Amino acid sequence: MKIAVMTSWNNETGASLHSRALVRAWIEQGHKVTVFSYLKEDCPECNFIGRDERFVIRCYGDNFIDPRPILTTEFDIFVVEDLRTLPIEQLAKLFPLIKARARTVHIVHEDKLPKETWFYQFLWDKVIYYDERQRFLKDVYPDAVLIPFPCFPVRRDDKVESRKRLDLPLDKNIIYNFCQRGYYPYLRYMCTGLMETAVILFVTPPGFEMVEKKATPPWMIVREEGALSDERFDEYLFASDAVIFHKYQDRFERYLSSVIYQAIGTGCPIFIPQQSEYFQTFKDEVLYYNDTEDMCGKLTTFFEDETLVSMVLEAAEVFTRMRSAEKIAEIYIDLFTEVLKER
Repeated sequence: MKIAVMTSWNNETGASLHSRALVRAWIEQGHKVTVFSYLKEDCPECNFIGRDERFVIRCYGDNFIDPRPILTTEFDIFVVEDLRTLPIEQLAKLFPLIKARARTVHIVHEDKLPKETWFYQFLWDKVIYYDERQRFLKDVYPDAVLIPFPCFPVRRDDKVESRKRLDLPLDKNIIYNFCQRGYYPYLRYMCTGLMETAVILFVTPPGFEMVEKKATPPWMIVREEGALSDERFDEYLFASDAVIFHKYQDRFERYLSSVIYQAIGTGCPIFIPQQSEYFQTFKDEVLYYNDTEDMCGKLTTFFEDETLVSMVLEAAEVFTRMRSAEKIAEIYIDLFTEVLKER
């Protein structure tokens, strides 16, 4: 099948992560995929994570589209990820030509029905959502389909070698506090029972204000790094004994936090806040905390209980395989096939 995807690409956004997982799976399954994305110079706020693949064509900005790549590329299915982030007016002008030659699909990232009229001007052949809480879409698109958010594959690497490459301690439990992509430092002191056996690793964006940087205690490591490539993202997780993803709010209106779907396959146990709306999909695959005291108690118990560690990691691997990008990509292909039959 020939598939075109218009989306954010190779940056830190949820749409980029979602589309990267799917596109890579489709290509591995033998489908021909072309990705149309933002010109990097027209998206200075985008934190790009790596070089583009050969199938990526950057041809639009905030208020323009170069139509030539889109109109001269052959595809059966035209997928739009997260319409709000695209140059709407210009896409609307091209849309009749696109619909004349392909079936059109919108993967919606909104957490409520938008109030803007432009959202509803496109007559999609299929609308897809990835969270049960987005069922409000059926009020407008009765045949909208739920297809779960895909996970990155199960992958492993040697913890000691990863620590050597990152110049991290070899003889301590490492608690990784992820502080990028809208996540924030949370555990700012060392738990009493872990003072001698663990360190907390903070990886923050350059220039992130964190007072501890000027006088770092011996149990704390603070690293400043730009946008992490997928490989660098994995390396920190391979090196760690636990990771904290602390998030309550986002500048965008979204139902879930996509980064956990990238992280869960790495074999690093994940701690997330109990009260956050962003992680409702997960149960036994992660460990929840209510506050820092609760987290300290659970971290201390966790590092002493190999059976609990095994149970969490096993549940996480099962979840990752059930929600694998490969399986989710196949569901999309089945849906695309049905849509094409309706021509």
